[in-house]
Amino acid sequence: MRTRAIPDLRLTISLAALLMLRAAVGGLAAEPLHFDGGNSSLVVDAYPGTAGGGWSTAWMATSGASGSASVVDSSPLVAGGGNYLIANLLGSDRNLIRQYASTPEFSVRSAHTIEWQWRLDDPFVVNTGNDRIAFFANGTASSASTSASNTWTVGVAPTHMGHSNWYFYDQRVSTGFSPANAFNTGMPLVVGTTYSFAISVDPGLGTYDASISDGTNTVEATGLHFRNVYGGVDHLHFGAKTSQPSVPMRFSLDSVVISGGGPGASLPPAEGFRGIWYYNQATGDEYVYKYSGGFATYPQQMNPQAYYSPEANKTFFCFGGTNESNSTLLHVLSYFDHATGQVARPRILLDKDTTDAHDNPTLMLDDQGYLFVFSNSHGTARQSFIHRSTQPFSIDEFQQVAAMGSAENFSYSQPTFIPGKGFLFLYTHYTGGGLGRTLYFNTSADGIDWDLGWADAGARIAAIPGGQYQISEMSGEKVGTAFNYHPGGNVNARTNLYYMETADMGQTWHTADGTSLTTPVTTVSNAALVHDYAAEGRLVYLKEIRYDAQDRPVLLYLTCDGWRPGPSGGERVWHMAHWSGSQWVIRDVFTTDHNYDFGSLYIEEDGTWRIIAPTEPGPQPGTTGGEMAVWISTDEGASWRKTLDLTYGSECNHTYARSPWNAHDDFYAMWADGNTLARSESHLYFTDRAGSGVWRLPWAMNGEFATPELAFVPVPEPGSLFMLLAASTLPGIAPLRHRRRSGFFRIPHK
Repeated sequence: MRTRAIPDLRLTISLAALLMLRAAVGGLAAEPLHFDGGNSSLVVDAYPGTAGGGWSTAWMATSGASGSASVVDSSPLVAGGGNYLIANLLGSDRNLIRQYASTPEFSVRSAHTIEWQWRLDDPFVVNTGNDRIAFFANGTASSASTSASNTWTVGVAPTHMGHSNWYFYDQRVSTGFSPANAFNTGMPLVVGTTYSFAISVDPGLGTYDASISDGTNTVEATGLHFRNVYGGVDHLHFGAKTSQPSVPMRFSLDSVVISGGGPGASLPPAEGFRGIWYYNQATGDEYVYKYSGGFATYPQQMNPQAYYSPEANKTFFCFGGTNESNSTLLHVLSYFDHATGQVARPRILLDKDTTDAHDNPTLMLDDQGYLFVFSNSHGTARQSFIHRSTQPFSIDEFQQVAAMGSAENFSYSQPTFIPGKGFLFLYTHYTGGGLGRTLYFNTSADGIDWDLGWADAGARIAAIPGGQYQISEMSGEKVGTAFNYHPGGNVNARTNLYYMETADMGQTWHTADGTSLTTPVTTVSNAALVHDYAAEGRLVYLKEIRYDAQDRPVLLYLTCDGWRPGPSGGERVWHMAHWSGSQWVIRDVFTTDHNYDFGSLYIEEDGTWRIIAPTEPGPQPGTTGGEMAVWISTDEGASWRKTLDLTYGSECNHTYARSPWNAHDDFYAMWADGNTLARSESHLYFTDRAGSGVWRLPWAMNGEFATPELAFVPVPEPGSLFMLLAASTLPGIAPLRHRRRSGFFRIPHK
């Protein structure tokens, strides 16, 4: 949970505090600007300079401003200072602006420090509220000086603030520009005095620490709040606003230095693998909730949550964890080491300060092995985040590279990485105007700088009024999405099945038969429609997408009569829609007893099609999940047979079996369990491709690595006893005991 510090005032008589601030943050993030290159457009450290060295642009002036700026050395800002920039600008708003950039070693969205020296060379005449000096950051080259879209701001504004001292903006009661939202430094503006500034920003928290020195005294304030909490911080502005546009005002600038953004903090360890328990919508009947249980790997609209890396020979995974009291949602990371058969002690990336499992994370690796974790938000209640590991194939340290507020956050993230091109990121944003859950995409070459605005209308791919859910999958450079729609904005009325795909990073979209689509699709009846279930009065619950050996999409989903658990929902039928090359072939697969039963589909190189899902009634029948089973098809989904009961005799239902990206045979599906009728502990499990065992991850870790406990020896269908007895002789397996129902055995939990 994030807390905000209360600003405090500390007076010193040296620049030691400034040096400590800079040293604490880390190394240089961009080439320092001392104007050693003079007046030139060929080198970075010059005026106007050129892009490079961590700077995205050359120097520029506010749109509409005129006058001149040049590098001189006649009157340095400090003794022996050498070259500096002097500006003599005209116009209502007169700023010098330069944008800095993220690099592989630095993110503009990580904590960093900005320093500079500045001097006023002409008297500052105040006639109206439009006379003010301001230094600030913004996500764009702003044409104003005190815009509400600024993040941090330092300045002098006598009319607005009621004094002629320097202030630090601090959003306390509103986003207004007033003394109530400003920290008075008590240090006056004096013509000819050189001031040294240091601003240490934390874009993720939307806070900053500020320091100003006149060479004798230093004033600092900590825990100041951005005006635009979630705005960009990468365009630096140095200038003023005036009520006399035709009267020049000279000022000098030197030593612009950006430091920090170095390695992230080491992640704290978790006590063990403890999944979040969650429920949604009380029903007032014996089933208690619409859905509920151990939801560490929920929901199906978010994928992937695990990733096998051949280079590291590890399966990295994330899940929704919690504390002893299940009072908060923790984003937790670990990995299974295929060389040792052990799991690493889980580490906590962040605390989402909610118990809503819709905020669970997803995971993706880039082509260098860096882990990216996408922290979702359910609707517009909380922030969303993107974190990147500081080292390839490591869960030890992470750096925040993006933070979004409710106005532009993401839900139900589905990241993919296409080698040689970068990230194609599908997600949902809760949009007003009756659109509801709207489907978006974004792209990035490096996962740090993203090409589109997170809530830009141009990033929408589906905006059918009322909203929609989606699932997606990648095949080569193709990414496909299947979605439903929500009549009248009612998610409990979800229906219809749609599919579309892109092969050019979201620039164009088409149907399975190649028909081009105009995005976003906005009508219920459109070319992407696979089947009109609304006409049949059936609800549609999406499960998974895969591609067959001919690279044709296969959609796995469930239909039913109603949203309520129990008999009123009717028969829950799992279907498979398979594109034949000319048409969608839809077949029934099997039935289960709850709408939110979820399983993973595998299409394997030897032609085997496999589903791992909780298809068998569990100890809480008619509720989310049940007992896990394996189903096999050898004729491309035309027929299916159950081959294994993975779990049996359980105390709690098992839910949401998820397949890792690029799944390794030894870690083929992971899930969690939990009592669906009342809050309970939730353990995590995994199984292998052969179904030789189900292993439980340790509830408590006593070291940095642990060997998972063998919890179940799966039962072959119809239940071969001699195979079970042979398996019971394996070392480390607890004695078998009979379950009350014949044909099932159980290994007790230790």
